[in-house]
Amino acid sequence: MKTYGIICEYNPFHNGHIYQIEKTKRLTGADHIVAIMSGNFVQRGDVAIMDKFKRAEIAVQNGVDLVVEMPVQYSLASAEYFARCGVMMLKSLRCVDGISFGSECGNIEELKRCAEAVAEVSTKENLKPLLEQGMSYPEAVSQLVAYKFGPLTAELLKTPNNTLAVEYIKAMKQLGIDDMDMVTVSRKGAEHDGEDTSNGYASATHIRNLIDDEEDFSAFVPKETFDAINEYDEKGNLCWFDNLERAILYRMRTVSLNDLKDTAGVGQGLENRIFQAGHSAATLDQLIAMIKTKRYPEARVRRIILNSLIGVKTEDLRVPPIFGRILALNDRGAEIVKMAGSLPENKFSFPFSTSLREVVKTDNKRIQRTVALNNLASDIYGIASRNARQGGMDFVTPVKLTKIEGFVSSLPEDLKTKTITPETAKEQIGEDALANGAKPVEEVEKSEAEVIKADEE
Repeated sequence: MKTYGIICEYNPFHNGHIYQIEKTKRLTGADHIVAIMSGNFVQRGDVAIMDKFKRAEIAVQNGVDLVVEMPVQYSLASAEYFARCGVMMLKSLRCVDGISFGSECGNIEELKRCAEAVAEVSTKENLKPLLEQGMSYPEAVSQLVAYKFGPLTAELLKTPNNTLAVEYIKAMKQLGIDDMDMVTVSRKGAEHDGEDTSNGYASATHIRNLIDDEEDFSAFVPKETFDAINEYDEKGNLCWFDNLERAILYRMRTVSLNDLKDTAGVGQGLENRIFQAGHSAATLDQLIAMIKTKRYPEARVRRIILNSLIGVKTEDLRVPPIFGRILALNDRGAEIVKMAGSLPENKFSFPFSTSLREVVKTDNKRIQRTVALNNLASDIYGIASRNARQGGMDFVTPVKLTKIEGFVSSLPEDLKTKTITPETAKEQIGEDALANGAKPVEEVEKSEAEVIKADEE
């Protein structure tokens, strides 16, 4: 059993993601793939176009074996926190042999050298003068790297996948993780946010734009994504950031200055600028335009706004991930969970579960806080679609276990990883929640996993 991990968003899952999964298997010999995936909110400061359960299910139908949710406080954080959380969650499984990530350069040694350079120059003493000049943090780091290590090394930091790859490598080093391999897969086709297309590949941004403009995107995604998008669209369930405009404006007009100051991502007096904008802006676009500066780019502003709406505090990022919510898996994914449960614990270990029942009953306040934040995030996400959805979905949506023909597997009871069904939903969420309108989702039919053949080219 050889397991590799991928940290991702799958917003939506497209052909480039299939390429990375298949290429990872060919490069490493991996037969099991686990994905740490952003939930309903993503790192660019946006809502995911489809909910986390459906995106996880599609991933499992297309080569991933186990999908675990990244807690919302980290999925809405900077690249450094996002990468660090993902690496820690993979390590906490204790059976992941390596991590695979995309990059524009495709050279792991170059990325390692760049990561060492970034780590060396990113000191408070070095950064403070440049930040005080109004530079953004990434710009300041890039300039310091160029000055000390040369423009070729700094050039790697100009593209988003390289930058995130560097953060993964930095996190591995800083956390002292030296028993996990690292492999990078060159980005296939279009650039990260580009609108160009190439041989059936397009960026997730371009695909979302096509969906928004009601144009054909079928060439760039697997059938499962295409069908799901169309189904969600017909039901008015596709989610967009702009649909939260009124909720965000309400929050910005009622939040206190002290609460803003404590919000994750806020610093250097930015709360004053946000507070003033919140009481002046009449639209979401105006709000963002009034807050963003060269030092505080739009993506960071959007993350801060969503963090404030959800209630994510700076202190929430000071606590390492301590619970892993399983969103979807197949029989090979069940093997990963079983293997994790059979191995000795380490300093990164924490529970993984498909069920929130036992988790919410724990006395661990930090786990309770994580569950509460993610539950609230899902409730808010439910009003980001054209037709608002009910709250409490985190407690009643069944986890999809996809059966693979010829496999005999079950989930280990000692990790409390059991699937929620309509029959057990009442027990899971309690009589009061059902009385207040929460209804179990219909049980998802089990289906065989689609076998993805490796591209031999």
